[in-house]
Amino acid sequence: MTPSQPVRPLRAPGAQPAAHAGASTPVGGDAPATPRVLSSLSAEGSAGTVEVRVRDALTARTAFALTRAVRDHLTAGARALLLNLEAVKATDAVGLSALLQSTQLAALLGVPASIAASAVLHRALLDAGLLDELPLRSEAGPEGPVPLPETDWLAAAMPFLASTGRLLLRQPTWDELPHFARWANEPLLDQMVGSEFLYRCRHLGPYHPEFVASVLGDATALTLLVQPRGASVPPVGFVRLYNIRLLEQLAFLETAVADLHALRKGWGIEASRLLIACGMDLLGLRRVEAKVYAYNLLSINSLRRNGFRQEGVLRRAKTYEGQHWDILVFAILREEMEEQRRREQFPYLGFWGERP
Repeated sequence: MTPSQPVRPLRAPGAQPAAHAGASTPVGGDAPATPRVLSSLSAEGSAGTVEVRVRDALTARTAFALTRAVRDHLTAGARALLLNLEAVKATDAVGLSALLQSTQLAALLGVPASIAASAVLHRALLDAGLLDELPLRSEAGPEGPVPLPETDWLAAAMPFLASTGRLLLRQPTWDELPHFARWANEPLLDQMVGSEFLYRCRHLGPYHPEFVASVLGDATALTLLVQPRGASVPPVGFVRLYNIRLLEQLAFLETAVADLHALRKGWGIEASRLLIACGMDLLGLRRVEAKVYAYNLLSINSLRRNGFRQEGVLRRAKTYEGQHWDILVFAILREEMEEQRRREQFPYLGFWGERP
């Protein structure tokens, strides 16, 4: 969503009105392992200031609760908006996108908005290139990279972000991080994908703080497991958007399915299509790029089946078994994504209840 895109702050079916003056109500769920988003309305004469407070983490786990609270308060006629994020200890690209879209919505409606940011959030905004775009209340310096806090929310299974009739896309839990170590040591996957992400996992280990943060708390990436539907079925791989630039509305795609049997079932193709739809709605993407080795004909064909077009060649940029190979550059633009999702009949997957 950008300021040029009009948005109607609609109330979700069954949603409750904004809290009364001085009240504080949880709107992000009461499960003990889920971070809470709290909202309160403080009356200051004739100008009511709504405060929405996020605890622990501003991630995909809390982003929908944040935007729901913002939408409901704006619908109820809030005159000013304070997003209190001083307690945030971790964030990711989805959480940052929810924050950006919330302030854009307030601006469209002429409601002044401000953000009280923790040092961790300030650092994430720096990494995401958003510091100049958001109405921060102070210019406190960013804190350096820190390990994610070992709180219950890391172990909690998150509901899937998107699904088809065959598969789910969801964030991994703490206990599922060893899957990435197994995939990182698959020779065929390394040959075909050459993932920098898996390379770091192979050498750092799945529970190294730096790798954990890259999976669960990266300001410029979204990593989701590809989970076939069915009881006790393990994930077959992952899909990832990385180098996300929310302002430029672009990202790079990485798809990794290790099992040859799973490859023949088309899990990677279907998961990539669904992830791109998520990227359009949750992150506002208008362009997604992908790079593939010239000898990886399976991935080349998969990209073309997903609507990507080849845009260029990095000549002899890959060395494999003593030979030099080209790397092919593919991309898909918003109108091509729209055409793809119409064929798949993907619903709107974003924060606001309906597509802008």
